[in-house]
Amino acid sequence: MKNLTTLLLPLAITGLFACNSGANRNANDTTTAADTGITQDLAQDVNKDMLEGDSLRGDSKAMTEAAEDGLWEVKVSTDAQTKTTNAGVKNVAKHMQEAHEKANKELMDLAGKKNVILPTAISDAKAKDVSDLFAKSGTDFDKAYLEELKDAHERAINLFDKTAADANDPDVKAWFGKTLPELRKHLDMIKKEQEKIK
Repeated sequence: MKNLTTLLLPLAITGLFACNSGANRNANDTTTAADTGITQDLAQDVNKDMLEGDSLRGDSKAMTEAAEDGLWEVKVSTDAQTKTTNAGVKNVAKHMQEAHEKANKELMDLAGKKNVILPTAISDAKAKDVSDLFAKSGTDFDKAYLEELKDAHERAINLFDKTAADANDPDVKAWFGKTLPELRKHLDMIKKEQEKIK
């Protein structure tokens, strides 16, 4: 029975996305694709069941956390480019968007090779944080955006550092290790921009 669940669960998840792709959306339907995406918690639950006894089980938790953080990063940085009027903040946001889109794609490719399910949507709590951030304007927004980025990168550096050292799977270990220096560069860039708008 467990094997049957392991085989059918990914198909059910894929079916969920196919049903909510928007191709046959009713004009009165206000549900967005993001509303029906896989969150980090759901991805971790699926991986826990699918990878039971597998050495990737622990690594998959770090992968799902990094993936949700990457989705958040792209979302806030994409939106920040239209929200801010500060050229320096706009440049930081553009760099973060592009760099994290690239990292997200690499992580998705790695997850596909390892049969790890990653989140495709941010959690409700993170979505609320984004909403709260974008309620600000002007310099208040710029400062809050950069502070959020700084905090997110400090957490990410800790996660990537630990995973690069402790991951069981050599490919997972290598990807986290390879990506870590870029995150450190991002943090330096963010701090430099913060200094400019104190």
